[in-house]
Amino acid sequence: MDHHLEGIRLFNNGEFWHAHEQWEICWLAAAQPEATFYKGIIQAAAALEQWRRGNLRGLRLNYAKSRPKLVAVGPSMRGLDVTALIKAMDRFVVQGGPPAPLPQIMLDPPALARFESYTRSYAVLRMVHASD
Repeated sequence: MDHHLEGIRLFNNGEFWHAHEQWEICWLAAAQPEATFYKGIIQAAAALEQWRRGNLRGLRLNYAKSRPKLVAVGPSMRGLDVTALIKAMDRFVVQGGPPAPLPQIMLDPPALARFESYTRSYAVLRMVHASD
């Protein structure tokens, strides 16, 4: 399993806690600057999980820890558009959730191609297991 891509799939499906768990595996194995990147997106996912649970204070506090890490890694890391994630999270946190759109992870074209291949494989695997 590609834990990085699985985390993106889960995050974009609103499964923030599970995305956090996948990225934690990546974070534990990463060197800098990727370790900071993973810590930042883990904390962003934790912020959104707090929002999902109705904890707006938790949303703000977790994102306050996440944002400096995301800013520090630059505009892109591992194909993920960090700048777009920061902007989406900023909007969501300031508004305290909807009507701001739920943040989604945007990928550059090569990473998007890998992600689409991964999600197709994931869908096939789920179909095989469902028929067992």
